[in-house]
Amino acid sequence: MASSKNNSFRLFEQEREYANPMVATLANRLIDIRKKDLAASLSDFEGSAHKLQKVKTLNQIDFIDDARSTNTNSVWYSLQSMTKPVIWISNVDNVEKITNDLMNQIGEKVKCVVLQGVYNTDVYDRLAEVGIPVYVEMNMEDAVSQAYYACDKGYAVLYAPGAAGTNGLSYREKGDQFQNAVAQL
Repeated sequence: MASSKNNSFRLFEQEREYANPMVATLANRLIDIRKKDLAASLSDFEGSAHKLQKVKTLNQIDFIDDARSTNTNSVWYSLQSMTKPVIWISNVDNVEKITNDLMNQIGEKVKCVVLQGVYNTDVYDRLAEVGIPVYVEMNMEDAVSQAYYACDKGYAVLYAPGAAGTNGLSYREKGDQFQNAVAQL
């Protein structure tokens, strides 16, 4: 019986000798994976491309790309964080997405809305309830131009679409379109 215990102990010791390098290798790989996941996760926070990204200041007007705001809750947050009067360029295409909280934020911060894309009477009427001008432009260049000319010095033009996948474009593509349109001013 004692010999059986000794044999089991020796087998355990041999397995441990082989297992330690394997465990160390696996642990290092897991740490490396975590670093990559952490880097990917951190890239989604503010300061990354298309998330409240200041694109340019022109004649004391800031142009801010928030193309990652693909729902109205994100737009609410973006408006909440603005410290200047805002001209909002939006792609909201469904009136049901415009909450009362968002309407309150629009009433407090927004001086004008430029709807970019397909015209939706219900969305237009709902936003006009606040008593601010609402314009409709079909392409991004015209939307940015309309927003710029609706501004006073010290304003911010905020592109926060509030809708995902409009015109079949990703938020990156929409943000790039906004930045290109701003560069053309």
